Amino acid sequence: MKAELHSHCGLDPTDYRICQHTPEELISHAARLGYEILAITCHNLDIWTGDLSDYARSLGITLIPGMEVTTEQTRHTLVYNFHADAEELNTLRKIRALSREDTLVIAPHAFFPGRTCLKGLLEKNLDVFDAIECSGFHTRSVNFNRRSELLAERAHKPVVGNGDVHYLWQLGRTFTWIYAEPGVLPVLEAVKEGFVRAQRSPLTWLEAAEWWATTFWRDAFPVNPAPYKPGKPVPVLPSDEVEDGRCFGPAQEGMEP
Repeated sequence: MKAELHSHCGLDPTDYRICQHTPEELISHAARLGYEILAITCHNLDIWTGDLSDYARSLGITLIPGMEVTTEQTRHTLVYNFHADAEELNTLRKIRALSREDTLVIAPHAFFPGRTCLKGLLEKNLDVFDAIECSGFHTRSVNFNRRSELLAERAHKPVVGNGDVHYLWQLGRTFTWIYAEPGVLPVLEAVKEGFVRAQRSPLTWLEAAEWWATTFWRDAFPVNPAPYKPGKPVPVLPSDEVEDGRCFGPAQEGMEP
């Protein structure tokens, strides 16, 4: 099954400035491209709900609960199916203590430049992580994933391809094939067991430049208001009318309206 395990949307408490799409728009676009597994991993906020999962299922997609938590003050870690607040997962020690057979932990963009990347902490805490990410944000000549993939090979950890999707055009480039039956638990188990194959597609320099230019512009001029404050309900962004499931491409053929 075609999978994206690292994506963001307009409800993200950090990236609402640059992510214009709603969760529903992200799900429907993924369905058009034949995805069958999707995790919306907002920063320090799990937006998974039963209603959103049902909507994804109606389009042939298993929606995985997850978020990108900030650990050790600045370092990002992808966690799935923990059903815990971000504050309960803000250190690698806490994640280690709360990990179960039905949870999953992935190291994202581990050796990229910047304070948000795990770098040496990954090697010191390999037992915490079930898989290591190959990030879609790379070009043919500049690829910070190489060290991650070498470490994964030495440590016998699965490599998953993730788009770190902030714009819908990023879908369909770098992603993962997961060999599993549909359902949250079978998918998480398959990743842990290494039944995955990363599909890599480097960005052109023009695409990378477009990403950065758009991001800098939207950071200065946000496309959405701040969607979430601690202690308040998660709001719903405006969304277009839900389309007929039969219009979403090969993954949806034969679905009833």
